Amino acid sequence: MVALRIRSPLPPQYQPLQYNTTIPKDEVRNRVGGAYTGALLEVLHVMDRKTVIKSKLQGIESYNPEHITALEEHLSWQIINNDYDFEANLALLRLYQFYPERFNAECARLVLLKAIISMSHSDFTLCKYLIHLEHLSEEPLSQVVELGFLLETCRFSEFWTKVKENPKIFSAIPGFRESVCRFIVQIISQTYQRISKTLLMSFLDMSENDLKQFIKQFEWSEITDNHHHNQLILINNHEENIKSIQIRERVNFDSITSMSGAFRPSKSDFFIKTNIQS
Repeated sequence: MVALRIRSPLPPQYQPLQYNTTIPKDEVRNRVGGAYTGALLEVLHVMDRKTVIKSKLQGIESYNPEHITALEEHLSWQIINNDYDFEANLALLRLYQFYPERFNAECARLVLLKAIISMSHSDFTLCKYLIHLEHLSEEPLSQVVELGFLLETCRFSEFWTKVKENPKIFSAIPGFRESVCRFIVQIISQTYQRISKTLLMSFLDMSENDLKQFIKQFEWSEITDNHHHNQLILINNHEENIKSIQIRERVNFDSITSMSGAFRPSKSDFFIKTNIQS
């Protein structure tokens, strides 16, 4: 017998009670190999969930609508376990594209939110392009698209303002705020050498006490600008971190001989030069 933990997709209002059950191994093998993969993919200590999902999406199977339920269950698993599987989420949106009658706006919203906190600039854009414009312009996706746009354009203060207006947007995503802060810190460290303390608090939407913990965590330092009488945070000394790059190009003899024909003078050039000399 194999123990299975069966979970249902988020959000909580659609989530039934969780329960455990046991079924024979042969039954698990048959169902995982067939169409009933949705609630049975999480086979504890037997097979890796991501590996199973990937194997089910090989070739033409990635366009099989029977996998939609499995991918929605997998999305729920990602959120509960604070994991991320970009390829599986992309496959889910692609199936929604081919089978619009199966479109689930709530799952699409969760996919976009996971893409936002992935700290990858391209993930959110790719996911967004797989969703029809009619859905992107409607709730609940329009708010998520706006949040993603504000982060992409580094309008961090406006981003937090929008989040405060509707905190339910990210309530289903554990660690959403922390992940966004890490993304903002990554951008700041690449952009600033020093930044105003007030501006940094606005970018991270933090109080002064919380910012002190952040400064300690990332080994930043607080300095005073005597000229403008402002408190500054020294983020990074980019001049000290400049690394020289050595580029080595290896050209073999065969590549030289293949290009030698391009440097040979043509017959017309030869006769022209001969006539000039004569």
